[in-house]
Amino acid sequence: MRAVWFSEEEVTRLLEPAALMERLEAAFADSAAGLLAEPRPLRIDAHEHGANYVAFPAYWPAAGIASTKVLSGVLSNPGRGLPKIDAVIIVMDAVTGRIRAMMDGRRITALRTAATTTLALSAMGMKRDGVLALIGTGVQLSAHAETLSIDTDFEAVLVASANDNRERAAQSAERVRELTGLPAKAVSLKEAVTTADTIVLTTIAHEPVVRLGETKPDALIASVGPFHPSGSEIDLALVRAASAVVSDRAARLKDEWTDHRGEFGRHYDGMLDLAAVLADRSLVPDHGVRVFLSEGRSVEDLAAASLVLEAAERQGVGGTPLP
Repeated sequence: MRAVWFSEEEVTRLLEPAALMERLEAAFADSAAGLLAEPRPLRIDAHEHGANYVAFPAYWPAAGIASTKVLSGVLSNPGRGLPKIDAVIIVMDAVTGRIRAMMDGRRITALRTAATTTLALSAMGMKRDGVLALIGTGVQLSAHAETLSIDTDFEAVLVASANDNRERAAQSAERVRELTGLPAKAVSLKEAVTTADTIVLTTIAHEPVVRLGETKPDALIASVGPFHPSGSEIDLALVRAASAVVSDRAARLKDEWTDHRGEFGRHYDGMLDLAAVLADRSLVPDHGVRVFLSEGRSVEDLAAASLVLEAAERQGVGGTPLP
């Protein structure tokens, strides 16, 4: 059987957000049980271009496939009218090793990130009828709105720009309303941060958008943008003071912070892995500011790719044969 190509449009049509969250939860359970292989990603940084190039391999026996996502991220691309992230996912049959499919990875990257955030926030005690703040106006804002709208009844959804650009916030709020039906409205950054029960940061900011003492005392905060010592969208002091810090790949994130473990405080050793939290939600206290740091995992891409293949077979969508 010849390998096939699935375009971004086909992936978008075939990948269902609710099904993805279920598949991800199963993948995290198998990860906790040691039933899948997920080597460390291979990353090359090209600082002169503000770029990174990364390969994310994974093998999940239960899905019957192995996959590798090849991704590039270039910070200056939006100024060129190009997406910041480009990606392709290669899917191989686990038994024969033959390449089954290649698929555009941009939609998968966005949706699996958002679905993982939503799983984490739900496990950490998100108020499903509270006030949600979405900060950021890019692709991840839309993807998170899609997954967070599943089985929730938010009192209000506040949309803000990281640099307080009200016009961009208004455009994004309209997009959220059209996409999900959520009661989204554009607000100032200060209003979003100070009044929300759940705050989702989807920015590329290198300085904190949310700082210690600015949020509700029991706010739940997800940082989806890069979290690193040289500058992040979330205040490091807030992370240190949190009652719990969870990451989808805690071990890798701590490894990246080895030289800065003192800055991280008690959460360097005490950070919770999402797989453990999904298995036992009592690990996260129901008080204080709680933080989810999104790191991204190869198996998240594999889980999404497996659903695309299954939906294509079910719907009779063959994709475009590759040479």
